[in-house]
Amino acid sequence: MATAETAEAIKRKEPEPASASSAAPAEAKAAEQPDAKRPKVSSAEPAVVKKQVEYYLSDENLRHDRFFSEKIAGDKEGWLEMSLILSCNKMKAIRATKEDVISALKDSKLELKEDRTAIRRPGNAALPKLEAKPVHAKKNTLHAHDGGAVACFKGVPAEISWMQVKEKLKEKMPAKVNLWHVSEVNDKSQCFVAAPPFEGDLQFFEDVEVEVGGAKIKGEICYGELLQTTLKNLPKHVRDKRERESRKRQKERNRPIVIGSQKFVNVGALRGKVKEILNSRSDGEQLKAEGTDFKLIMALLEFHPKGAEKIKGTKGIKVAKSVQGDSRCFYMVKDGGEEEDVSVKKCIDAVELNPPYVKVERKAKDEEDKPAEKAPDSAAASADVKKEEAAKEEVKEEKKEVAASA
Repeated sequence: MATAETAEAIKRKEPEPASASSAAPAEAKAAEQPDAKRPKVSSAEPAVVKKQVEYYLSDENLRHDRFFSEKIAGDKEGWLEMSLILSCNKMKAIRATKEDVISALKDSKLELKEDRTAIRRPGNAALPKLEAKPVHAKKNTLHAHDGGAVACFKGVPAEISWMQVKEKLKEKMPAKVNLWHVSEVNDKSQCFVAAPPFEGDLQFFEDVEVEVGGAKIKGEICYGELLQTTLKNLPKHVRDKRERESRKRQKERNRPIVIGSQKFVNVGALRGKVKEILNSRSDGEQLKAEGTDFKLIMALLEFHPKGAEKIKGTKGIKVAKSVQGDSRCFYMVKDGGEEEDVSVKKCIDAVELNPPYVKVERKAKDEEDKPAEKAPDSAAASADVKKEEAAKEEVKEEKKEVAASA
């Protein structure tokens, strides 16, 4: 029986059959349009097609792609139907045809079936173990946990209380970080946790696993409706603390940042500069290697989740249209002439999550903060001077007496 997840994957990837009644009006409408208004169809770039198909059958993708993994595993010889690949959104976006795929895979290690209806991994290589796909925060949820992480622990055994979950979790919490709140275990075997902000807090709760009642339960960061519902159920003093911490983080984000050797008043200014670089270049134009724009984008790429991999072998950066639509993006030009598009949005999101703030010179401030030496009292100072003079006179008198006795 197909699971809901599989059904969703099928809906996402398998093409929708077009009925004759719906196709005819579409063709008639296209025929009525002047040539200038008809959509221009351009053949897909072989290098782009090859890269995309190889990605679909790679360990990197199949590790998280349950639909394709099950289709390949379901074939005795490990073949994946060509029609399924062509039905993927990205293949549709680049208008790739069966002939485009066949042509693009001439020099690929992927194997093409004799009748050219399917593709498989080299030597029918074993599939990687399925893993949960990492969740990337959307723009509107990027700062949802600025005031402190809110996480959910699912599958809590029936006999386990919230106190037991709390005690086990406290053992794994970073030093000096105390949990703000742990909820009762609800009828869905869920327990919710709220904590103050600390470095790497979101990743901590995504990775942490505690053992209670013989069961291992993992944390999961709350987003969307689940987060809103959980926040409503938090005690008011905890919600207030989250609000204060969130405002503090927002204020911090307006501090100047530095990318490479270039400073920006905040992340918004950086985002605006990147947009300006994209809009000021024509399609296919490369950034000058000695220019500040090139250096900025290269420095920004270091923040990409796969930054080191993206930068390796890069000799140039160009601006061109994205294969996924009418937007424009940067392409890394490699040593062998190969080009690879890169998501600068992922880089900026990473900067926003962990901003490289400009370091403030503390020397001048320390001097300002240093308490001034207390000025001596005038009367006391005068008395000290008189004592010193009297002591000198005594020494002179003693020398005279010694000289006289000699």
